[in-house]
Amino acid sequence: MNRRESRASCRILCALLLCLTSTQLAAEASLQSLVQAALQRHPGSEMVQAQQGMADALQHRAEHPFAAPPRANLRYQTDQIGSDLGYREWEGGVEMPLWLPGQAGSFAREATQTRETADAYLRARTWEVSGEVRERLWTAALAASEQAQAEAARDVAKKLLLDVQRRVEAGELPRSDALLAEKDLLLREQALLQASNQATQAAGAFKHYTGFDFSAAAANEHSAQATDQLPANHPYLNWLEQQLAQARAHRDRISKNLHEGPTVWLGGKRARSTTVDAYESSVGLELSMPFGGHAHHAPELAEAEIALTQAQTESMKARLQMQEQLLQANLNLQNSATVIDKTQQRLELAEQSLRLSRRAFDLGETSLLQLLQAQADAINARNDHELSRLQHGQAIARLNQALGVLPQ
Repeated sequence: MNRRESRASCRILCALLLCLTSTQLAAEASLQSLVQAALQRHPGSEMVQAQQGMADALQHRAEHPFAAPPRANLRYQTDQIGSDLGYREWEGGVEMPLWLPGQAGSFAREATQTRETADAYLRARTWEVSGEVRERLWTAALAASEQAQAEAARDVAKKLLLDVQRRVEAGELPRSDALLAEKDLLLREQALLQASNQATQAAGAFKHYTGFDFSAAAANEHSAQATDQLPANHPYLNWLEQQLAQARAHRDRISKNLHEGPTVWLGGKRARSTTVDAYESSVGLELSMPFGGHAHHAPELAEAEIALTQAQTESMKARLQMQEQLLQANLNLQNSATVIDKTQQRLELAEQSLRLSRRAFDLGETSLLQLLQAQADAINARNDHELSRLQHGQAIARLNQALGVLPQ
């Protein structure tokens, strides 16, 4: 490759990087809109509505003046079937179940906690979708870069073939060199076709999930402060904590309602003994206190205890997994920065070797096979360097995801 071709290849790569960078910067603020669009396209909000409905039901129960629905009753008694002396008795009233101390408050506390859990779920769902958008975005960016690199390599191979064919026709090179250059071009075209297919698939997966074309997306993110500790406001951890608090509030509500409260009956009575007697009216008040309710509600309390234990176990397990993911994300980010420096050094050496091989080939001091090998080394070094730069950006996005950073 001569100096002019080398500069042309550099211009292609710089244009690619400038295009990617400008796309990222132009759409940096739209990463949040991408996540919001993905949230609208995929189910999950229904759970928030269901939890809010549950909270409203619990709050309505807590605000009800009675522990259970009041009941009206009416009783009529006569001796028509028996002695038939004219005995008649009418009795009617209302039964009003009363709250025991703390029972209504337990419903209110669970209602409040259910609402907080619903809000936390919405943030956790946003965090999960953000991670999926980030992964699909960077997968598409990496695939697009590989496609552009493969296209640049194809163009270089095509120019080399034209140069070799010209020199073969001039008698400067053997016919076998033209076959080698043609074979190299075919390999580059095959690699381009494979890279194009992968880029198309990655861009399609991104659009299917977000509804946006990849060219309208942003992949650039600022790195969060590196830390080995999960932040207290992590959306997913906060949701787990709220779930645990909700399970505890539910257990407490079941515990408070193991015993049913007293029932007050207020009513009246109208009766006569015989047909010649006048009706006598009276009012009455009755208080009944149930007992033995603990045994009847014990299974509900046991189920609530099981749910609380499961929530505690899942919370601890998830925290450990996320801690490991954070440590791995920090390590990957550190390694990616080191890889960029190494691939930069390798690229400089490979391009220097290619320039020397090209000059030697033009002077007839080396074979086309050696030039092709030097050119392949330079292409691979360039691909690895650009890949390492993109992987560094991907590592930043994954660290932000592990830290619970939502797109702003």
